[in-house]
Amino acid sequence: MKTQHEILMEDREFRRLLTIEALVTEASEMIARLMAEQDVSKADLARKLNKSRAWVTQLLSGKANMTVRTLGEVVYALGAEVKLNAQPPGWKHERRRHRAEPGRNRTGV
Repeated sequence: MKTQHEILMEDREFRRLLTIEALVTEASEMIARLMAEQDVSKADLARKLNKSRAWVTQLLSGKANMTVRTLGEVVYALGAEVKLNAQPPGWKHERRRHRAEPGRNRTGV
């Protein structure tokens, strides 16, 4: 019997949306971490970017569209840089691992 997670991960559209949201979350968390490490408030960052504090809040919450250019501007304002790295998603590794497990048939039993 498949878990709810396995059922969801079979849905191509769900995986697409999950990939997008995971990247947005990772970028937002990276910015928040940089801000915390440097003791930079939302208002401080907004001033550095010539934006409003509300815009920074929306960016960190994922409500504002974070383009690659925006991410670069924000990270630069925080004195850092971003290095992108693409790799196969975790669900593909999970699927391969299940296939390789001895004694498992196609239904996962």
